Amino acid sequence: MPLAMLIFMDESGDTGFNFERTSSNYFVLTIVIFDNLESAETTNNAINQLKKDLKFHSKKEFKFSTGTSKKEKVAFLKEMSRHDFRYRSVVVDKSALKKLDPSNPIDSLYMLVTDQLFLRAEKRIHNASLFVDRTNKSFVVDFNRYLRKRLNTDMNKLIGKIRHKDSKSNNLLQLADMVCGAIYRKYNRKDDSFYKLIKKREEDLWKPY
Repeated sequence: MPLAMLIFMDESGDTGFNFERTSSNYFVLTIVIFDNLESAETTNNAINQLKKDLKFHSKKEFKFSTGTSKKEKVAFLKEMSRHDFRYRSVVVDKSALKKLDPSNPIDSLYMLVTDQLFLRAEKRIHNASLFVDRTNKSFVVDFNRYLRKRLNTDMNKLIGKIRHKDSKSNNLLQLADMVCGAIYRKYNRKDDSFYKLIKKREEDLWKPY
């Protein structure tokens, strides 16, 4: 029986290049990988229990950038470090990238980074169900078509089903958000205190630029 591999993906920062106004200096994309359903279910249950322990109200989610205190971030990352998953992440220094290619459009950067992240992991991923925290309809159609064309061949199928979900209702997308946020903070604010809590689950951290 083939493995039921599940992947949850999220990003931190943005894909813009207007550094003088609102654009971030870094863009980070992270995938959290579960090699079987049992590990995913155990981790999901642990997040539910942690929400109870921290007395979260029913609509509150773990989100690194907003609404989650330092104490809650530490508790979450410490607990998650004990569970059976691995993550892979790519960190893009956009100022360095812009010097190489000043015409990089926003959406193509997101898709290009996704593409390269998965291709770099192609020996470690097979026929995975991918969950993405993006629900814009026009984006969904283009993203799904692009990713399947780039990643799947007759001989090797990296991605099976692609599901776009709201992280508010998906604990494991919240996990991807928290891991990605910890990595982003390491580079954007030069603060690796949160990153160190989850680093033991790291399989690959790639900084191409």
